[in-house]
Amino acid sequence: MSTVLLTGRKASAESAWLAPLVSLVAVGLAANAILGPLVLGAVDYHYSDSLINQGIGLDAVALIVAAPLAILAAVLVSRGHPAGPVLALSPATFAAYMAPQYIIGPDYLGLPGNNERFFVLHVGLFIVGIATTIVAWRSVDRSQLRPDSDRSDRRRSVILLGVAAFIVSRWMAGTIDLLQGNTTSVDYHENPTAYLLIGFLDLGIVVPAAVATAVALRKHAMWARVAAYAVIGWFALVPVSVAAMAIVMQVNGDPGAATTTTVLFVVAAVVFTLVALQLYRPMFSSRVDVSTTGQSRHDTTNSHRVDGERLVSPGRGR
Repeated sequence: MSTVLLTGRKASAESAWLAPLVSLVAVGLAANAILGPLVLGAVDYHYSDSLINQGIGLDAVALIVAAPLAILAAVLVSRGHPAGPVLALSPATFAAYMAPQYIIGPDYLGLPGNNERFFVLHVGLFIVGIATTIVAWRSVDRSQLRPDSDRSDRRRSVILLGVAAFIVSRWMAGTIDLLQGNTTSVDYHENPTAYLLIGFLDLGIVVPAAVATAVALRKHAMWARVAAYAVIGWFALVPVSVAAMAIVMQVNGDPGAATTTTVLFVVAAVVFTLVALQLYRPMFSSRVDVSTTGQSRHDTTNSHRVDGERLVSPGRGR
């Protein structure tokens, strides 16, 4: 019983940090979007007109989707709902993924702008995103993760491999061009730093994380169920962002816009959003009684599960 109480207190202490942290993610994402070209234009990125159009689409998603999602996660965490930490992973990883692009991506020497004045804001957004991801991960009650069947593990493994394959397919032609030393990509010639940075994040971090999680899910590793929420939650926001970028480029008459590409990204955004909703839905449908210590209890069981291990309360086991 002491092990259960200690675990409950630990989870409660970490959750106490999580609500303020994910709230800061919401504030940071909203502030950056409002200060950027979407609203006030106070942040003038050293970007070309085409990349500015993409930035407007990205800021719209950050303000309308990611920031409210972070607020919802903060509310759920403060109420002790088991879905709170799981939901917090999505905007937190999104913020950590986007912040380096605000700092490293701009062409500081070649194009006018002033985004270096907001360096502290963007570094802060990155730090808060990483910190929130770590605390959210540690705050997840693994015994309450739903769905928790072997079949659902296999299904999510396939989805994650699909995510990895989708990302690799998008970078395949560009990577081959880079290896041949004959890069024809318009995005590369427009801003090679931003292009390679995104490639590094996608192929160097996201794809390995998705594949490792998919393999671990096949072995029914408990940590992989948490990681699946992080990867799929992050990826649910990325296609939406890319679709918003394409739409803004289309509306503003950007020469790099293509109707076929826009339609493709919109379809991908809808598909992956539905997949994410399907994954998260069981976390909201489960009926859980949460005590003041942060420990979750089911009325129909006489045992506790902590980090995937079954602990039987003294005097109630056989």
